[in-house]
Amino acid sequence: MPDIATVNNIVQIGVEATPGTSVAATKLLQALSIEPAIKADIKTFRPMGGKFATVAALGKESVEAKLSGQATYTEIVYPLASAFAYAAPVQISPPSGLAYRWTFTPSQSQTDTIKTYTVEHGSSVRARKWTYGLVTEFGYKLTRDEFTIDGTMLGQALQDGISLTASPTAVPLVPILPTQVNVYLDSTSAGIGTTQLLRVLSAEFKMSDRFGPVWPLNSAISGFAAHVETAPKAELKLLVEADAQGMELLTAMRTGDKKYIRITATGPNIETGNDYSFQHDLCGVVSDVSDFSDEDGVYAIEWTFTVAYDAAWGMAQQIQVVNTLSTL
Repeated sequence: MPDIATVNNIVQIGVEATPGTSVAATKLLQALSIEPAIKADIKTFRPMGGKFATVAALGKESVEAKLSGQATYTEIVYPLASAFAYAAPVQISPPSGLAYRWTFTPSQSQTDTIKTYTVEHGSSVRARKWTYGLVTEFGYKLTRDEFTIDGTMLGQALQDGISLTASPTAVPLVPILPTQVNVYLDSTSAGIGTTQLLRVLSAEFKMSDRFGPVWPLNSAISGFAAHVETAPKAELKLLVEADAQGMELLTAMRTGDKKYIRITATGPNIETGNDYSFQHDLCGVVSDVSDFSDEDGVYAIEWTFTVAYDAAWGMAQQIQVVNTLSTL
């Protein structure tokens, strides 16, 4: 029997109609890696008078998978539809309707519609899968060198020794390049996207603790039964030159003023008037500040923003993506 070569492992996913109900994994991911790990809660018992355990009893079992990879205008909609919120994309027309706008806006107080996935991982030698693939943590990091995404996916118990879904369709890849990115910071939601920060050295966003599993006592269920939303931790860190513009945030830190930040990337042209694009808008309050540091000879400082809800704006954050995908 041949050995299992790590280099041959691929990732395929399918959108579940009902969370936890397996579907064919018909989409091949090529820029986003999903690497599973088995998480098991096992209790052992050592009887009185004995030196060693006599019983091992499994309680909870699930998959915790790490997400990582290159950000693309196309594959990024898959984790966002699970971690943020899902709404069907809207075809942009005119001119010819080749472009679609995806909008991901988590609600402040209502339950969000999200997508879960059946995920297959492996090769023709050996493969495995899990259902109820739910992205509980999503983040991205931006430097002039790269634009990467990361996160965590929760899933039901691993099924080993499966056969991969045949002939999956590869999601087309259009990378988001650091050379396409701009960062803006303004004092009002109406003015968001007006004032460009000219010396941003890096940007890092992370939203974690998005969902939690429900573990009922029910012998008909082998894993967790459902998920519930929890209060997420959402932060954006901006490393900026400590010049006059970068140090303007010192006043916002002292006063607690809300700031409105827009991170944009504009990619290749899809059709006349429509380009591939990524736009992350958020309202934030300064919640931490770093020591001054040297960044490749530039005197810098990092400001941490906690994502905050603005009732007048009607949201805390929103991501919009324009690509050519009409569906997940």
